[in-house]
Amino acid sequence: MITIKEMAEIAGVSPTTVANVLHGRTKKVSKDTLQRVQDVIEQSNYVSNMGARLLGNYGSRIIAVVLAYRNLGRSSIVQDPFASSIIGAMEQEISRRGYFMMLYANPNIEECLHMALAWNIEGLILLGVEREDYYIFHSRLEIPIVTVDTYFQEKDQGYANIGLQDYEGGYMMAEYLIRQGHKKIGFLMPSCMEQGTDSDPIDDLRFFGYRDALEKHHIRFEQRQVIRMKPNENAREKQLEELAADNFRDNTALFFAADYLAIEAMNVFYDQGYHIPEDISVVGFDNIRASIQCRPKLTTVQQDIDEKGKCAVEQLMGMIKNGKNKHVNIKLPVQLVIRDTVSNLKK
Repeated sequence: MITIKEMAEIAGVSPTTVANVLHGRTKKVSKDTLQRVQDVIEQSNYVSNMGARLLGNYGSRIIAVVLAYRNLGRSSIVQDPFASSIIGAMEQEISRRGYFMMLYANPNIEECLHMALAWNIEGLILLGVEREDYYIFHSRLEIPIVTVDTYFQEKDQGYANIGLQDYEGGYMMAEYLIRQGHKKIGFLMPSCMEQGTDSDPIDDLRFFGYRDALEKHHIRFEQRQVIRMKPNENAREKQLEELAADNFRDNTALFFAADYLAIEAMNVFYDQGYHIPEDISVVGFDNIRASIQCRPKLTTVQQDIDEKGKCAVEQLMGMIKNGKNKHVNIKLPVQLVIRDTVSNLKK
């Protein structure tokens, strides 16, 4: 059977244009191009998936969830505790509303876009995309789109994003550590060098909150206190071993921008013979399930991951129902969760 790519070559258009015509997305296709593509489709006796075509008459009821996170050394992004939790929450909410969830994990934006164009989806939720990537999707798709944790600029309009009070969370945790008597506090965040940047904007916001809390309490911030964790797990383990051997760079507390990094560090330090929080205090961000399962239990900043997933679906369904996109930037609240990994130096 002839492929979409082959039909595109015959018609002298892109495969994206052919896919748009096949699925009825023709608002941005000129009349001449539309006729040319339709003629090729008819002459080629092309038959797409009949189930999808029948569903398309009444709406496919398919919601695509795209995970475009850059993988930090794990074999699959869905193994990430945050990703797996939010996926589960979204799947439940999508199913409850009588829709089907299609999950696609790929850091390649063009391939994600091709997937979205190839399927007759009714809405799209994007996780882990940069603002520039969002505008690529927005310009080429005629369906409602909601982003999760995308950092937009003040001048940006026309997007729907579900985010978090990341700055406030960073500030809250740093101030708690200061109240406990810590003045040397390291901040450790994932490196995003494979993306061409040092860090993710979300982690930057958490860092800015931490830095401003130090400044408010007249504590000098030193650049050496910021440590960017390497993408590869084995490389991070070596990095943590070197950090411990260097007396934790004279820090008495380490603030990790993500729980999984904090828990990973606690395991490495334990293997090196260090005790938490006696030798070093450790805190995280997210309050993933493992943060209460590990020993000692991790002090962290809680975000409601389930609520973030449900909120994304809720916003998307409203846009589907109303037949148009809307501008909304929701920042869900955070709270401090105090457990067992911080020592009180004032005692």
